[in-house]
Amino acid sequence: MNRKKYSLADYNKEQGDRDATKFFIVYEGNVKEPNYFEAFNETFLDRKTAYIHHILENNTGIIGNTPLKLKERIESFINNPPRDIKVTPTFEDKFRLILDVDKHPGEQIIEVKNFCDKLNDAKLFISNYCFEVWLWAHLEDLDKIESTKSSEIKTELGTIQTGIYPFCFMDINLINDAIQRSKIADTNKDSYFPVIKSTKIYLLIEELLQYSIINTPVINPKTV
Repeated sequence: MNRKKYSLADYNKEQGDRDATKFFIVYEGNVKEPNYFEAFNETFLDRKTAYIHHILENNTGIIGNTPLKLKERIESFINNPPRDIKVTPTFEDKFRLILDVDKHPGEQIIEVKNFCDKLNDAKLFISNYCFEVWLWAHLEDLDKIESTKSSEIKTELGTIQTGIYPFCFMDINLINDAIQRSKIADTNKDSYFPVIKSTKIYLLIEELLQYSIINTPVINPKTV
C-alpha cells in the first residue's frame, strides 16, 4: 500500500472515469476528514467505479466551517466549478455533507438538512460531538468515551490510537467494527441528528463500501 502523506494541493487534481459514480463531499474540517476519505479513496475505491471528490475551502474560496458555509460552498462549487477538474458537477451528482455538532446553532443545521433534501441526491451526516467519534468507533465502543466536548475527545482518542493517521484506520475489519459500534450507539436511527457520543457517518461508509474493490460490511455480524 502506498502510504502517501497528502497535502491539500494533492486533492482533486485528477477525476475518476466519466462513467464512475462520483461522491462530492464537503467537510467542516480541512485536514482530518479529507485525509481520512482520501485514504479511503486509495484503499477501497476504483476510480473507474466510484470516486470521492473533496470540496474544500480552496476549491471555492468560501472560508469557514459553520453549517451555512458548507451549504454556500456546495452552491458555489456547482455554480462555479473549479477549472482544474475534468468532470463538471451538477445538481444531479451525489453530494454528501459531513458536519460536527460542536456549538453550531440548531437552526443552521436544520437549514442545511432542508437544503440537502431539496437537491437531487444529497445527504447530511453528523457526528456528536465531532468526527473523532467516528474514528473512536474503529477502536472501542462509543459508550467508553469519557469526554464531554469535542476538544477533549481529540485528546482522548490519542490515548488509544496507534499507527500513522489516516492509514491506521484503513483496515476493513476496523471499519466493519466501527460500523457495528456506531449502529449500537445510534439509538435514534429514525433521526438524522445523532444522540450524544454517536455518529451517523457509518451510513455514508456503508454506502461507499457498496463500491469497494476489497470488501463490504458483513451481514448480521455479531456484536463487537
